[in-house]
Amino acid sequence: AMPTRASRALVVVVGARAGGDRRRRGRGAGAAAARKNQRARDRVAIDDAGAWRVYDVHVSVDDDLGKDSSEASPAVLAAVQKILGTERAPAASGTRVRRKTCDARTKPPGFSYVVDVSDEAIEGAGGTKRPIRERAKKVERCAREAASALAAGAERSAGEATARGASDAFGDDDDDRVVVVGLGPAGLFAALALAEAGERVTVFERGQPVESRGRDIGALFARRRLNEESNLCYGEGGAGTWSDGKLTTRIGRNSERVRAVLQALVRFGAPDDILVNGKPHLGTDRLVRILRAARLYLQTLGVEFRFGERCARVNRDSRSGEANGVTLADGDVVRAKAVVLAAGHSSRGLMEALHDEDVKLSYQSFAAGFRIEHPQGMLDTIQYGAKYAGYVDNGKGPLPVADYRVANTVPHGIAAGRACYSFCMCPGGQIVPTSTVSEELCINGMSFSKRASKWANSGLVSTIMEADAAPYADDGYEPLCGVAFQRHIEREAAVMGGGDLVVPVQIAEDFLSERVSDAAALPSSSYRLGVTPAPLHQLYPPEVTATIRESLVRFDKQLPGFSGPRALIHAPEARTSSPVRIDRDKETMCSVSMVGLYPTGEGAGYAGGIVSAACDGLAAAEAILRARV
Repeated sequence: AMPTRASRALVVVVGARAGGDRRRRGRGAGAAAARKNQRARDRVAIDDAGAWRVYDVHVSVDDDLGKDSSEASPAVLAAVQKILGTERAPAASGTRVRRKTCDARTKPPGFSYVVDVSDEAIEGAGGTKRPIRERAKKVERCAREAASALAAGAERSAGEATARGASDAFGDDDDDRVVVVGLGPAGLFAALALAEAGERVTVFERGQPVESRGRDIGALFARRRLNEESNLCYGEGGAGTWSDGKLTTRIGRNSERVRAVLQALVRFGAPDDILVNGKPHLGTDRLVRILRAARLYLQTLGVEFRFGERCARVNRDSRSGEANGVTLADGDVVRAKAVVLAAGHSSRGLMEALHDEDVKLSYQSFAAGFRIEHPQGMLDTIQYGAKYAGYVDNGKGPLPVADYRVANTVPHGIAAGRACYSFCMCPGGQIVPTSTVSEELCINGMSFSKRASKWANSGLVSTIMEADAAPYADDGYEPLCGVAFQRHIEREAAVMGGGDLVVPVQIAEDFLSERVSDAAALPSSSYRLGVTPAPLHQLYPPEVTATIRESLVRFDKQLPGFSGPRALIHAPEARTSSPVRIDRDKETMCSVSMVGLYPTGEGAGYAGGIVSAACDGLAAAEAILRARV
């Protein structure tokens, strides 16, 4: 018989090998008891707060308090009791929820928890008290110090920053400062760490602060008025501001920097549940408020923000060859002792300028494809079943809006070995234009914090290898062939759409059959600026199209209806990440060809999302501070 879910629940030692310190197995009743006790010890462990961490605590949706609660409810405590085998449920006061994730694999669906239980709570429940290791306590203390290091500046006297005097700190001839180019997550957190360490910081952002950026985006949605300097790619917060605001990352949820980033976001207004939720997200509406609060705080530390000013090139000292400032698009020269280049994945002109200045660049693999959209209710039913789909209630119910993650590698044919996967899935969201110039069409997905729209969309993309992009490069610009490929696809898509930011679309089953969809048969789309049928199966190179086509067939088997008549494919999703990398030294984090230039974040090729970009910004700041000691 298969083991029950409860018997598979894991409780492992944090910072040590699970199952370590096993004793030799013997025979007889005594040995059986010893093995039973050892298995119990293997399932519990001291965590970084001196408590026991219990994994895979499952509570059904009918017993749980719902997605918006992170309490140690009676149902959670009862499930913990079952795993620990105590006489009674531990007290809520000694129990802390560390992680909560919706689990749609079970029927009924429910939630999987990671819970910490103190020694006192276990003893009070009739369990055996365990010693608290000092080493384990230091892990938590170290993490708290990392997070509070970003908060330390809040207690610093505001007069300390102003005492320097704005003219003294930021005069045009003052090179005792760090220039940060770009105010996305990498630039923001680099500026934050540097300012709290007492450094003078000037931030240049070609776009506008979130308040006026929002007005520019509103004009785009309402009147098709594209501001080429302030849009969904350029402006405070970067391209991630008008997105789903996902805070998931593959670099280690409990790493020191990740915890510091999440704690800082909470300090600036993010809800506490991002510290607990297994799939935390903020939504555009929350991101706008958080960014404004972060900017106001940084201004109290003396950070100067210069919006609407585009960096045209990084300056190099003629004798040392080191970066010594930047030149702006208007010709203004700004001196600096270090430059943090956090310009984002759409700063194509700046990348070309770096190439012209002989800064070492390399091709960076990226993914491109489409956005596929489905009715959200359809996905709720697929993931939760018809009985529980109503528990979503447009984001207001106990179950979260359903999402998905799919991936496939093609085994044979012209696409053999190529992968296709979902990217930046936006449940309860909408598709938005991320074009930066009118003759190039590009789209992305976004959602608000409630994820209450009737649509769900996701990128459906395949990796673009250097061989795919190389034919589009201009002579001498081979490292930028990915940029050239993106431009080609976006211009072709604009032509397919007929211009004016209208998006070309195709019903998924028509894409599989290589026929243009009937306009009258198109399902509704969340894209506000209009859609038109087009032969999207002709947009990409044959190998890429074959990869996506074969993967659609596979995904439809996993999620019935995924590639059916209610699925609408939109084009193109071409800016999943930067197509170029600015080569940097692993230790110093400086450009390998220009000391003092710190390429940072997603645009430089070193991150892939809000949290990882923010962590890279922190790492750049730490490298600068080390270099100045």
